[in-house]
Amino acid sequence: MGVIYLLRHGETEWNRTGRMQGQQDSHLTRRGAEQASAMGRLLATLVTEPGTVPIWCSPLGRARQSCSLVCDALGRSLETVRFDDRLIEIDDGSFVGMTATEAVQHDRQAWERRLSDPFRNAAPGGECCRDVFERASAWLAAVDLGDETVIIAHGVFNRMFVAAACGLNPEAFLGFPAPQDAIVRISAGDYSLVETDYSD
Repeated sequence: MGVIYLLRHGETEWNRTGRMQGQQDSHLTRRGAEQASAMGRLLATLVTEPGTVPIWCSPLGRARQSCSLVCDALGRSLETVRFDDRLIEIDDGSFVGMTATEAVQHDRQAWERRLSDPFRNAAPGGECCRDVFERASAWLAAVDLGDETVIIAHGVFNRMFVAAACGLNPEAFLGFPAPQDAIVRISAGDYSLVETDYSD
């Protein structure tokens, strides 16, 4: 495995209002679009061949929309991107679309159970973080990555992916930053954050 550049989609309307998106979608805000463009500009300075570096992306709308803006910055077509269902976000089950307050009102016991151990406890009908870690690990084992690879995905998925790619304890990464205006660079079992030029 060479160098992986891991991006999260830009801010969405539901991010802004604190609603759980899971595998549902909301559109990027203007801020989110600017964040994605800034990540694209940064990526163009990091990769050796911006026009040909392999790009993998979650097919969810917010990731696809961000990917389109990244591709614009790289001067390439969205048609060159590989979309893969295994890169989608955690399934928030019956809590999708809700704020934390609404989830408590909907099912306090299930919410508190998930909150107490999100690695092992899923939302009703959804996934836990361990499920996402296993999905990320399986993807890494199945895909033949080149010298440089770009991946555009989601907050929980990216946290679990960093742990899988670096051989680290995934439970320790539940609180790992998942920025929407920086790129995680993964290489030789280590990771670092590379900041963009974006500012509010």
